[in-house]
Amino acid sequence: MPTMTEQTLIANLQAHDPAAYAVLIESYSNLVYRVVYNILQTPQDAEDALQETFITIYNQIGNFRGESKLSSWIYRVATNTALNCIQRKKRKMGQDVPMISDDDDEETELEIGDALTPLPETMLESQETAVLLHEALQELSPKLRSALVLFELEGLSMKETAVALDISESAAKLRVRRARIELQRILARHMQETTVS
Repeated sequence: MPTMTEQTLIANLQAHDPAAYAVLIESYSNLVYRVVYNILQTPQDAEDALQETFITIYNQIGNFRGESKLSSWIYRVATNTALNCIQRKKRKMGQDVPMISDDDDEETELEIGDALTPLPETMLESQETAVLLHEALQELSPKLRSALVLFELEGLSMKETAVALDISESAAKLRVRRARIELQRILARHMQETTVS
């Protein structure tokens, strides 16, 4: 991270200081790339989204009011950029974009129940399952995938995940729970297919 304080960096960015943008890119490009790559799942799309994210930050930094940490706002911009990329790509291909409606985020916890078990740490760290996890993530809807990426892979708190997704904390919790359940189903199916083969 830069030696300047976050407040100084933000002020310099809002003044469109080129040196501040260099610091921003150096400090946050790895974070942004990880997020967009894990949502988009292809290097080319991730590179495009990385550039688009920093262009958006350049254009929108004047609107940043400091109500959250700069990194939380950057997570939000990166996530929205990746989701918009998916929507544009699907529209070009003439496909519907499977997104969860906002109403779905307001379902009661009872509908999910206690069926959720946390993803095993070894699943997230094991080299052997990296390809399997990558394939399984592709099968999640973009909104579920982005919630899981932010909470599980990026290690954001539930509150930070909610801020990055611009939704309530309860809606973020529900998305993460749904994503975990769906990912576990997909992984179980893939493992069963691998065992049978």
